[in-house]
Amino acid sequence: MKSAKKSRATLIGVILAFLIPVIGAKLVLDQTWYQGAVTNKGIMLVPPVELQDLNQSLPEGWVIALIDDGQCGVNCEQALYAINQTDVALGKETERVTPVLISAAPSNLNISNTPQVKTVVNPDLVQKLSEIPQHHLFIVDPLGNVMLHYPTYSNEEEMRAEAKNLLADLRTMLKLSKIG
Repeated sequence: MKSAKKSRATLIGVILAFLIPVIGAKLVLDQTWYQGAVTNKGIMLVPPVELQDLNQSLPEGWVIALIDDGQCGVNCEQALYAINQTDVALGKETERVTPVLISAAPSNLNISNTPQVKTVVNPDLVQKLSEIPQHHLFIVDPLGNVMLHYPTYSNEEEMRAEAKNLLADLRTMLKLSKIG
């Protein structure tokens, strides 16, 4: 008699050992008690800005971009140099990403020392991207969605740190992406 009770108790104990963690996890997720950690270093746009047909004016693939509104000065020069260097730092992934300067009219910024940066003049695109704060760098995926943006700085060290953040996020997205 004692061995039958002991066997049942052991069986119930084994079953509970497997069921309690599963039931606990389900409860935590259903009650939204768990808040997942944020791994991106940029500022997330919720919902993302969708460029739709305007995406055709940008190069194919992933784009790191900056909007020149004609009043950007030193911040934009630092940002252009940063995205130029970010493109170089991507190594073998550099073919998937294009740094771009977007403006409504031809830009007055000196891009001679940033040879990787392409220029796109498109007033409609600038208008569509007006939700992004002025003088911020941003990432556009191959489907035309702007998801993350990053502030620019006139101080070279601060801009370099922000460029490292952009590079880290971009590498993560390229690694996880099956497109572009």
